[in-house]
Amino acid sequence: MKILHTSDWHLGMPVGTGSYEGCQRHFLAQLRELIVREGVGAVLLAGDVYDAGVVSADAIGIYNDAASMLCVQLGVTMIVIAGNHDSAPRLASCRELLAASGLHVRGRLTRDVEPVLLDGGRTAVYPLPFFTRDAVSALFPEKQEAIRSTETAYQVLCDHIRSQMDPARRNIILSHALIVGSELSDSDRSARVGFATAVSKDVFDGFDYVALGHIHKPQVIAPHVRYSGSPLKYSFGSEETQEKGVVLIDTDDMSQRFIPLPPLRDRASAAGTLDELLAREDLSDQYLRLTVTDRYAGLELLAQLRDRFPNVLEVCGKSVEAGDALSALSVEELESMDETDIMQKFMAENFGCEPTDAQLALFQDVLAWSEEEGELS
Repeated sequence: MKILHTSDWHLGMPVGTGSYEGCQRHFLAQLRELIVREGVGAVLLAGDVYDAGVVSADAIGIYNDAASMLCVQLGVTMIVIAGNHDSAPRLASCRELLAASGLHVRGRLTRDVEPVLLDGGRTAVYPLPFFTRDAVSALFPEKQEAIRSTETAYQVLCDHIRSQMDPARRNIILSHALIVGSELSDSDRSARVGFATAVSKDVFDGFDYVALGHIHKPQVIAPHVRYSGSPLKYSFGSEETQEKGVVLIDTDDMSQRFIPLPPLRDRASAAGTLDELLAREDLSDQYLRLTVTDRYAGLELLAQLRDRFPNVLEVCGKSVEAGDALSALSVEELESMDETDIMQKFMAENFGCEPTDAQLALFQDVLAWSEEEGELS
């Protein structure tokens, strides 16, 4: 049986002032084509389905379309666990009803982890949603003294599973965890502050495969322990050069293949003078971070570059305050500014000073008059 391992979709994550919906739906179209071509029988989604506990209706719609496509249209079994970004109760609501359609969701950890049996019972998948040490202590009160860290919590839980699993089966763990030695990307914002919760790969000894989520770079931790990585590039830096895709496992021989799935829109950083950047023809369709070496970073520069490159997300240029040192201005910052913020930044960029109290008061009077005129018209 062929099983597909994916993770960290982060549906609902904003990009600039828009969303990744087009890119995420492109990934799902690639996923469908791959599943049909390879004859995949099950999909493992290792957490962080959503980017936050409460997301937009559009994000929920993408997940609904994905689950319907896999379980209803293709007849594929889908096993999903909650990650640290997900709302476990929301994700796992109506889980018994969904299981009847082939969608198996685990939101909260239980003492006895019920496996999802595949391939006529020859393969068992044990879903371990994201959990804390305290959660395991509550489930195993007799082991509380031994549970002193996330590492020992995983050890207790995996020992319990190992004591109950059938060694004649292919036994797979589906988990959302930070493993010691894994390589992070800039978009792994939660993992960067969570090294105290990192666990050793050794806690998974005895399992045939460990399908991991949480880290966005695809990587092999051990021959049987692997991150599939996120399907999209969610940050600049090292993630720009990563190859994104999914992992395909064949339970006949437990072989693994990483299948690249190129994103609809890539990420890139570029530097040069303003004229050099505007002349580039290879950057139009990408998410961009641009460094302009001969201009000050300001609203006018950002607007000029966005006219040429609609998907520019961040602009770096010379700083008014620090001479030739570089400073950055992002699209998110621009959108979060109100009229007064924009006026103050305009004064700093063009005159090198802050507005006086009298100037601010005059500006507020003009702004109020403008709003009143707009209402009257």
